[in-house]
Amino acid sequence: MTKSAHSLARINKNKENLDNNKNKNKDLKNDNPINKTEEDSNSNNNNTSSNVLTLENVLQVANPNSEDKKVKNKLILKKNKNNDSSSIITKNEMRIITIPKHRISSIKKNWFELIKPIVTHLKLEIRMNKDKVEVRTCKFTEDKNNLQKASDYIKAYLLGFCIEDSLALLRIEDLYIESFEIKDVKILKGDHLSRCIGRICGSNGATKFAIENATKTRIVIAGTKIHILGSFNNIKMARHSICSLIIGSTQGKIFNK
Repeated sequence: MTKSAHSLARINKNKENLDNNKNKNKDLKNDNPINKTEEDSNSNNNNTSSNVLTLENVLQVANPNSEDKKVKNKLILKKNKNNDSSSIITKNEMRIITIPKHRISSIKKNWFELIKPIVTHLKLEIRMNKDKVEVRTCKFTEDKNNLQKASDYIKAYLLGFCIEDSLALLRIEDLYIESFEIKDVKILKGDHLSRCIGRICGSNGATKFAIENATKTRIVIAGTKIHILGSFNNIKMARHSICSLIIGSTQGKIFNK
């Protein structure tokens, strides 16, 4: 009897020790911060998933047995990583414009008047390197399109337009320059070519000034090349009148039109 009683007491002690060890392991799991963070993250994910409008949430709302009966509409905005990087000029861009030989002396003479609007208004850097004009952006440049405007402005002056007329390209939009040659309209040589140029210019430039005032354009006749500055419709009208003069019509017919 004594042996059996001792064996029963040992068995009971072993069971108590096992129960105590199990309780300790449960307490350690509950106290572990990793498990707590996982539970919190799971709960947060469940909350966010219920707040965002999805097909699953709509189905849950449609079911009367579901626990969540309301769905909150959320507008999810993603932050742009670029932060409007297009408006900020990171790299300097450059345009190189070659100067014709017959215009080097005039551009040197009127250099300060020519570069004043480019530096002050467009905020670009410009320099003359031998027979080339270099224009580039800098950290003060606000818009990349200013580089194209500056190059068009310089090209207009190099074609023969005065500075006041060339400034219109910077101030007014939808202005263009169209260039063509007399031989593109009609092939003329010798005295016929010189008479054609005389018809376009008129006596002391009267015909040219009349076309400019009527069509609100500016015309430059450089040898056999003709350059017209103005809007699209005005250039079309001026080109039509000049082409008719090249073909052989008189100034009177042009003025009547």
